[in-house]
Amino acid sequence: MPGGSVNITCVAVGSPMPYVKWMLNSEDLTPDDEMPVGRNVLELSSVRESANYTCVAMSSLGIIEAVAQITVKSLPRPPGTPVVTETTATSVTITWDSGNPDPVTHYIIQYRAKSPDSKYETVEDITTTRYSIGGLYPNTEYEIRVSAVNSIGQGPPSEPVETRTGEQAPASPPRNIKAQILPQNTMMVQWEEPEEPNGQIKGYRVYYTMDDSQSMSLWQIHNVQDSLITTIQSLVPQETYTIKVLAFTSVGDGPFSEPIHVKVLQGVPGQPSKFQVGAVSDTSIELTWEPAYEKEGIISYELRYKEGNFGTQMKKTFGPTKSYVVEGLRPNTEYRFSLAAISNKGIGAFTNEISERTLQAKPSAPPQEVKCSTTSSTSLLVSWRPPPLMSQNGDLTGYRVHYQVVGPSEGGSDDTEPMDEPLVPPNEDRALLQRLEKWTQYRITVSASTEVGPGPESEPLICRTDEDVPGAAPRRIEVEVLNSTALRVMWRSVTPGKQNGQIRGYQVHYVRVENGESRGLPLIKDAMLADAQEMVIGGLKPDTTYSVTVAAYTTKGDGARSKPKVVVTKGADTGLYLVYDLSKAEKTIHRFLEIKGIA
Repeated sequence: MPGGSVNITCVAVGSPMPYVKWMLNSEDLTPDDEMPVGRNVLELSSVRESANYTCVAMSSLGIIEAVAQITVKSLPRPPGTPVVTETTATSVTITWDSGNPDPVTHYIIQYRAKSPDSKYETVEDITTTRYSIGGLYPNTEYEIRVSAVNSIGQGPPSEPVETRTGEQAPASPPRNIKAQILPQNTMMVQWEEPEEPNGQIKGYRVYYTMDDSQSMSLWQIHNVQDSLITTIQSLVPQETYTIKVLAFTSVGDGPFSEPIHVKVLQGVPGQPSKFQVGAVSDTSIELTWEPAYEKEGIISYELRYKEGNFGTQMKKTFGPTKSYVVEGLRPNTEYRFSLAAISNKGIGAFTNEISERTLQAKPSAPPQEVKCSTTSSTSLLVSWRPPPLMSQNGDLTGYRVHYQVVGPSEGGSDDTEPMDEPLVPPNEDRALLQRLEKWTQYRITVSASTEVGPGPESEPLICRTDEDVPGAAPRRIEVEVLNSTALRVMWRSVTPGKQNGQIRGYQVHYVRVENGESRGLPLIKDAMLADAQEMVIGGLKPDTTYSVTVAAYTTKGDGARSKPKVVVTKGADTGLYLVYDLSKAEKTIHRFLEIKGIA
């Protein structure tokens, strides 16, 4: 490599042994007084150029030589100046001479349009000395150069070649078409050159007609050369003409300009030019323009606009100005506008329609037909229909379901925290609310959103989750031994937050206990009253241990049982035994006898 180091060793043998020295061309590199015998090592450092080094061996018998070649690697030389062999409107083909005796791995082409701020574009990995550069602009002068690349890197570029691409028909129409009515039913039309002429503009064609619904082949044509202004005579008074202009090169015609309109009545303003949209909000659109000719004495403008293609046309009239803000529009709605200027002589031609859509806004109405159904004791299914289309004000991004417990929470606070479901996709119309409290009323609302934000919430809907078995046992269980065969069991209702429905009654379970273990199946007595708080159990055995528990129940079943209360009935005693028929009138007596243990 350039700047590298290398050692060259030369060995010679003979009898007598020869002296050995190194030479570069005619220069001795080994001093005579330091000439070694048999072997000489030449140390080279910071080598910058390739060279041939000669080893000379000498003895009394003669002299012999050997040559060592040192090659310094280097970047390739510049290729020869490219030669343009073919051009089209969008491509240039070039060839070039390699200019390098040593091998190169590939070539790199750089090209740019000849303009002050243009930058080189690069085509890499070209392995031939001929290439076609595509994607160029028509009728544009380019500068092209080539570099060679070897294992060291990219060498300097060649001298550039300059060339111009071919012409095409214009790619854009003439700009800023204007028309003005002159005396004697004459019209003056003027314009500016196309932005993309793609060649030398040879002239323009002005097409005009009184019926723009006709095919373009039926329009009248007025040809213009070497000018951006012309006059057209012998027009029909009071009629409105539509005008289009195109440019052409030697290759062909370019596209038509947007049509403009002019009314053949002297003193009537021409069509406003550069009619376009300015600032846009969700309820307003700004329009801007330039008067066709200031000297036409414009006293006002008439603006016509409507929603889409089939909306009702509306009008606005206002004084001379160059902009106007149309307000009171509906969000996310397309509007079409056209404008005409008015002078003392009358109204001029209207511009072509331009359209613009107002920005999206939040929905102005809530979702419709919001319904709720109970699916379980901890879930509710909420369904709805989208807001009316006219009130959506944009593309819906989703729905939000808000829900909140009605009334005091389990902790006794009236300020229950409102909750939201994750955003429901806009193509869905229902949401399942889960992990709710059992047998609890919820206030539910639904709102729709656009990218701007959420709209109003629907009217609150009250919905209750389903019943479940009570979540806790009755409280404060007490058991009183009345006598040897009867017990009175007393309790308080389940905590309201744990009832999980409407309490329908209570079941008292009791079982005989011996040595700490139950004997036989438990017996059940049912108090089928929601507000029952005590029960008398009779028919028990004297001097016997019983375990008693109490559970509340709803329509869904029994809840948790209370902790067992263990009691022992009294020993047997004598008493009065009566046999009687329980009648309505005897309930008080029966109750008394039961309490006394003799019933």
